[in-house]
Amino acid sequence: MTEQELQQFDDAGCTTIDTPLTTGQIANACAAFDRLLPFRDGKFRPGLTCSYFDPALLEILQHPFFEECARQALRSREVLFYQTAIVTTYPEPDTPFSFWQHVDIQYRLSDFQAVPRRIVCSFFLWLTDVNERRAPMMFRPGSHLQIAEIREDDPDWANGQSRVAPVPMDKLPALPYSDPVSLTATAGQVSVLTTAAVHGASVNVDSEPRKVFVLTFVDAGTTIGLSEREGALTAEYYEGLRSRLRPERAHIVPR
Repeated sequence: MTEQELQQFDDAGCTTIDTPLTTGQIANACAAFDRLLPFRDGKFRPGLTCSYFDPALLEILQHPFFEECARQALRSREVLFYQTAIVTTYPEPDTPFSFWQHVDIQYRLSDFQAVPRRIVCSFFLWLTDVNERRAPMMFRPGSHLQIAEIREDDPDWANGQSRVAPVPMDKLPALPYSDPVSLTATAGQVSVLTTAAVHGASVNVDSEPRKVFVLTFVDAGTTIGLSEREGALTAEYYEGLRSRLRPERAHIVPR
């Protein structure tokens, strides 16, 4: 990542960059999505979290590019894989465009400013082109800093660790957030972001599905809280990953 891209990650909470992934790797990952997330039962946004070992997806998950970018974004010498999710958003051409907003990760401003950073670095890898109609993520630049500053003085967060704690927009502090912008990209690009910023999925009113592969990393010395159930499922997934990644890449999986 360039210095400009890192600064955009800091200030806006998101930057979209090119990746070294090949067209073949992207095509193979798309085929894996078709196998794992077929359209059925009228569900327009099927997804899975930490529950798949398709070789095409593992090839991307263990790619050194994401580890190195996470080191840069987190100002860390050593990072570890944290979680992953896959989502396909199928077209709903007769439905008006709309979107919903929330945050996934909660932390204080001091957590974001620490070196290394005590936050989660999320990669949203776009396997298909994303235009204004094809379910773009809606994102409020800078909102992560606004919320983190409020958390800094919140007694409920005194000495608390950063954690996965989803909160919908109507339950967030009433702050002068920026207007939401749509994140557009071409297949093979990745949005490097913090999901502590206000963001959300939108309806696909285009004619083609939108596919996104989410990968997250944390500093190796940082603990990010999970619910008991989610923690158990994630730990089980780590066990499955260790034996499936290439030996020289297995170090990214926590023990």
